[in-house]
Amino acid sequence: MSSSSSSKRQLTILFTPFDAFGHVHACIGIAEPLKQRGHRIVFGVAGGWQGKLLPYGFEEVLYGEETKPSQVHIDFIKNYASELRKNSYDQLAIFEHDSQRDFISMVKNDDPFLRDLVKKVKPDIIIVDHYVCQPSLVTAGVPWVWLMSANPLGLNEENCPPRGSGYPTDGDRSQWDEFRKELKRIYEPQWEEFNQWITEQGAPPLTKDMWPFFQNASPYLNLYLYPEETDYIDLRPNPPKWFRCDALVRTSESNDEFRLPEKLANKPGKLIFMSMGSFGSADLLLMKRLIDILEKSPHRFIISKGPLGDEYSLPDNMWGEKMVPQVQILPLVDLVITHGGNNTITENFYFGKPLIILPLFADQFDNAQRIQEKGFGIRLDTYYCSEEELLDAIEKLLADEELAEKLKILSKKMRQTDNRAKVVELIEALV
Repeated sequence: MSSSSSSKRQLTILFTPFDAFGHVHACIGIAEPLKQRGHRIVFGVAGGWQGKLLPYGFEEVLYGEETKPSQVHIDFIKNYASELRKNSYDQLAIFEHDSQRDFISMVKNDDPFLRDLVKKVKPDIIIVDHYVCQPSLVTAGVPWVWLMSANPLGLNEENCPPRGSGYPTDGDRSQWDEFRKELKRIYEPQWEEFNQWITEQGAPPLTKDMWPFFQNASPYLNLYLYPEETDYIDLRPNPPKWFRCDALVRTSESNDEFRLPEKLANKPGKLIFMSMGSFGSADLLLMKRLIDILEKSPHRFIISKGPLGDEYSLPDNMWGEKMVPQVQILPLVDLVITHGGNNTITENFYFGKPLIILPLFADQFDNAQRIQEKGFGIRLDTYYCSEEELLDAIEKLLADEELAEKLKILSKKMRQTDNRAKVVELIEALV
């Protein structure tokens, strides 16, 4: 898409992402081509993001507390580290219950700020990336778009495993039913209370069409972020007004050059990138466990160390920092080890790398299972896989020339058929 092109008139487009790196980055991926079309882009974000969006040429309107995102992740791990060591079903009673409770509390606290923000910005279109309905946004009187930067099992369908389970698509249906039954037991009381609250704020009542999300689909346009090759359209059609985006790669960042540090540049072995995401990298015990295993590999590693990166050192075959430029690093590596966050999955396909996925919670289980089912990588148990299992998985994927060629072709296809231009057209057509 040409940066010089422009639409008939400039629109003011307000993005309101959930307060987490993956969601903000997904919004950036859509905002960049809209900015190139001459539109005014405004991000409504919590105070901890101050200054982070300005380099892209976007405006920032800040609200809420100025808590750094990294501190949120550290506090989260302190509270829930033991829960993350459970399987997806056993996480429902405490972890999923408390997460949903906190999402609802966040929405209720933020709603007055966002109502004022809408009055201040006067957007023509609002793009929402959240799992819970924000009444001030859906009642703003302008078209709103739901960006689901999560695994599309959230497009609920009986022919697919339940969202967040990580169960195989050809698995035991009675196991699916048991998971759904427990999820309903955990969520339904919160759902009823929240539904009453949003209607009191003037928002339409929730339907169960998007269950287990506490959010209705937008009547205007809904976008989800997932590679075509791993999508579930072989099991169910998409509902009306849903459009898939292949990869919302932050192109302005990918154009910058990353120079491999000398510590690694002069060593033998393949180059591997490990990122356990915002929450996984805040789990010091997990990071130390993985690094102790990977030290025994003959290969080189770039490590996204996370917010506690100063509290541990890396061995000779590794280099890393608290935050690293992921989209600049991915083109250089031979393999990626990741928690399976949606943003990392889609960026990884864009650059065509095999994956080892160590999921922590929620749709990361689904992504890990889907990647393994489709033959693009290996799923392992994050906290309990053995040293041998992880090291063997690395060697198996690095030696798989057929997979490397397949991923190379898919990467080329995604770049050539970048459908962000179509996404921009759909958004512009709303007004």
